[in-house]
Amino acid sequence: MSSEVSSDVSHAARALLQVLDLKVAFPQGRAKFFHALKGVSLHVGVGETVGLVGESGSGKTTIGRVILGQTPASSGRIVFDGEDITNATRRRRRLLGRDIQVVFQDPYGSLNPSRTIGDTLAEPLIGGGMGSSRADRNEIEARIADILQRVGMPIDTAERYPGQFSGGQRQRIAIARAVIGKPRLVVCDEPVSGLDLSVQAQVLNLLNELQRSMHLSLLFISHDLTVVRHVSHRTVVLYQGEIVEQGDAAQIHEQPQHPYTQALLAAAPVPDPALQRARRAQWRVAREAASTSATAPP
Repeated sequence: MSSEVSSDVSHAARALLQVLDLKVAFPQGRAKFFHALKGVSLHVGVGETVGLVGESGSGKTTIGRVILGQTPASSGRIVFDGEDITNATRRRRRLLGRDIQVVFQDPYGSLNPSRTIGDTLAEPLIGGGMGSSRADRNEIEARIADILQRVGMPIDTAERYPGQFSGGQRQRIAIARAVIGKPRLVVCDEPVSGLDLSVQAQVLNLLNELQRSMHLSLLFISHDLTVVRHVSHRTVVLYQGEIVEQGDAAQIHEQPQHPYTQALLAAAPVPDPALQRARRAQWRVAREAASTSATAPP
């Protein structure tokens, strides 16, 4: 992977996104509820990447879905650039699509197989009001050519279909679709978990470059603390619907304080079989310590 993300973003930077005391409960049988989120608060600054990390069931994807308006909040607020969007109308959500975009985990399922890449990339621009004039159409073609070049794809990609590309190439195209309209915030939901390690590194490097050059704010959701370290300025660790640790990405990776964070690090695979066995043993001890400490802060 490329050099790690510098932690030079001020924590005092103006928050573009604020998640305030967010709670989400799902019905589970008669008069029972599963509490997916139990009062989560976090923020993403302007031009900042925040990594949200936790294992399956921790609630990290639920946070992303509430931000995108796909899952309702039981209580709490989502504030974007000073505006409370927790219960935004459908019309307002469509307009918010210009400023908030998403990159999903599955590059195979996130692109329409019956549409050319050019049509897919043009969609957010047309939805933003372009396309009614010849000048607009020329601008759309120029923007498509530019973004394909920026994500490392040939210009003739626009004339082809998703089925003609590999998983890594499709994820590059999905990223291009997310940023072509110049959004301010991109929610990345496990964007590299389905890719091999070498392709993961390429996609992470691409996200880092786009974040810097386009001054994007990213909420990067992952189960892999090592991946989060390479793409984030700050890291937020989520366990059973609550934040157990957060702070500078490098510091949390090198000196984790909470047993659950330590367990996540110990779970990361390494190529040495003997070291891997030792790390598995360490993971079991750390995971047990995390479960006994519940969500108590370190």
